[in-house]
Amino acid sequence: MNFFGTIINTLTLVLLIILLVSFVLLSLYYGLFYLRIAIYKGKKYPKNTKKPGVSVVLTVRNESEALRDNLVYLLEQDYPDFEVIVIDHVSKDYTKFILKTYKESYPNLKVVEFLQDVNMFKNKKFPLSIGIKSAQNDIILLTECTCVPKSFTWISEMMENYRPDTDFVMGYSGVKSAKGLLNTFIRYDNLAYTASSFGFALLGNPYTACGKNLAYRKSFFFQKGGFIKHYHIPNGDDDIFVNENATRNNVSVCLTNDSYVLSEPKTTFKAWCQQKAKRMSTQIFYPIGDKILLTIYPLCVLLFYGSMAAIVATNITAESPLCLLTYVLTGVLVLKLVWQIVCCHKLEHKLEGGKVAYFAPLFEIYFVVMNTIMYISALKGKSKRWKQ
Repeated sequence: MNFFGTIINTLTLVLLIILLVSFVLLSLYYGLFYLRIAIYKGKKYPKNTKKPGVSVVLTVRNESEALRDNLVYLLEQDYPDFEVIVIDHVSKDYTKFILKTYKESYPNLKVVEFLQDVNMFKNKKFPLSIGIKSAQNDIILLTECTCVPKSFTWISEMMENYRPDTDFVMGYSGVKSAKGLLNTFIRYDNLAYTASSFGFALLGNPYTACGKNLAYRKSFFFQKGGFIKHYHIPNGDDDIFVNENATRNNVSVCLTNDSYVLSEPKTTFKAWCQQKAKRMSTQIFYPIGDKILLTIYPLCVLLFYGSMAAIVATNITAESPLCLLTYVLTGVLVLKLVWQIVCCHKLEHKLEGGKVAYFAPLFEIYFVVMNTIMYISALKGKSKRWKQ
């Protein structure tokens, strides 16, 4: 049977249309979200000669080793007017003593200490709000104690993106490279998350941002009510606040090399899954429009591979040999994989994400399944909380 005779079959024709539509959408996604970020040069603002005061804010809890090793990189920033505020949230380790030692050498270090959880708040949103309130500067730059700025001009690079109409500046948070499959998983997942969050921001829909490298105005924070609307949600002090208040006009994206921060990766699969589950758990509180947009990409991945497998399964018979259809399927698959790897390679080069591009097609399928399972689990968890 020839090729045209094969596609006359209604089912095969429908599956081919699904395959080609999903292929086009995925190709657009890789181009708009991976390649666009890779070649993004940033907006050309006039040089900001006036350096606004900045308050770097981070919350810690029983992370004395990370503080000991990393806090100095924040305190030694090359910037004329900044303070570092560390909120010690009920730590039971040596955090207090490490902060005391640092404070003796750095007068720009401010410590806000919580001796116990108050008002039934068991997460960091309330302590973080108090830390922001204690800041002497209007611009708040958030990070974490497990993060290290790539450069001592980190603050300067982030502040170059601030203008009178800017409320948020999104910075990139990478993951330190290490040996092992788990680290490769983590770095690819971080690249995929960055592609989504920064890609949508550049398209005018900043639905999320990472609190490891995020700046906003103190006045704006309290004008919008801070975290009051979602104190009952354990996570999302960065994610949900940005989702509720960021617009296409008040967000600036900073992707200069010296604006990056690098964080320590999790060392066990269980710890990493718990970290991912926290991030996924906030997505169930997004508005319906964002949920639909975030569904398009994983749905296209499932439709692409599912329709291809179905075409093979429904045509691999003696009466209906694959013939030229095999070459069409192979050609589409090769084009998709090559374009995906090229775009991912460009992105990882831009963000120094390590060599993960060649594994991208396999990791993509794995994470679509994994993220779907985590999202469904988060929905079940939400249902249980509301019933209590």
